[in-house]
Amino acid sequence: MNKKKIIISFLIIAGLFFLVLDFLSYRVNKIVKDLLINKGKESLCRQVTIGNIDTSILGSTIKINNIEIKNLEGFKNKNIIQIKNINTDFDFKSVFTNNIVINSVNFEGVNLYYELILDKKDIKDNVTVFKACQKNDDKKGDDKPQPKSDQIGKKVKKTFVVKQLVFNNTLLKVSSEFLDINKDINLNKMSFNNVGNLENANKFKDVLNMIFDNVLLSINNEIAQGDLKEKIKNRLKFLRSKISPDSFKKLEKTFK
Repeated sequence: MNKKKIIISFLIIAGLFFLVLDFLSYRVNKIVKDLLINKGKESLCRQVTIGNIDTSILGSTIKINNIEIKNLEGFKNKNIIQIKNINTDFDFKSVFTNNIVINSVNFEGVNLYYELILDKKDIKDNVTVFKACQKNDDKKGDDKPQPKSDQIGKKVKKTFVVKQLVFNNTLLKVSSEFLDINKDINLNKMSFNNVGNLENANKFKDVLNMIFDNVLLSINNEIAQGDLKEKIKNRLKFLRSKISPDSFKKLEKTFK
């Protein structure tokens, strides 16, 4: 009889344990999903959708699949960024504190779509619009610490830091119909340390700006200085009378 009670008690405790794990996984999944969708939209000014989120509480890992960031209206591709997988390793104990520590975030299978289009006499590209969004975000001063007097009586805000943020296997797909360009460029591995919303951490918007700058630099190096340089120069001569002076200067700067 005592043995039967012990088995029943064990099963009850084990059941409660797994229920707690399931609840914690559900909560973490919801937090991550809301963070990616809401913060992504705020930082990139675009709609963000995600596929599946798989959280292992015991393993302190989160796996996210099929992340898509919608492209701007008027551009050919549906998305401007597609990410196959994001693998995250976090400090489980920190989840119960006001400072969440994420040991590493690895991006795998990232596709960046850079497009140049001719809209009447103006040249538009999706990356520049993203950078403009970042500048507008700077003006809001969201990342500036509030004065201590303003924090009195307010709920304590959770902070987080990513010790290492890594982009692996990133492919830059450059296209422009009016310039007759369609080229894939493999970007070098990009790694950033100490990223988050702590006072001394690197901000995500700064990381994004560095990635955008790397995109433009890669385009310049791989296309303008490669076998397409003369082709683009000839196209610019033909387009000089068809586009505005500001747009022409922009093209010359990009493909100098």
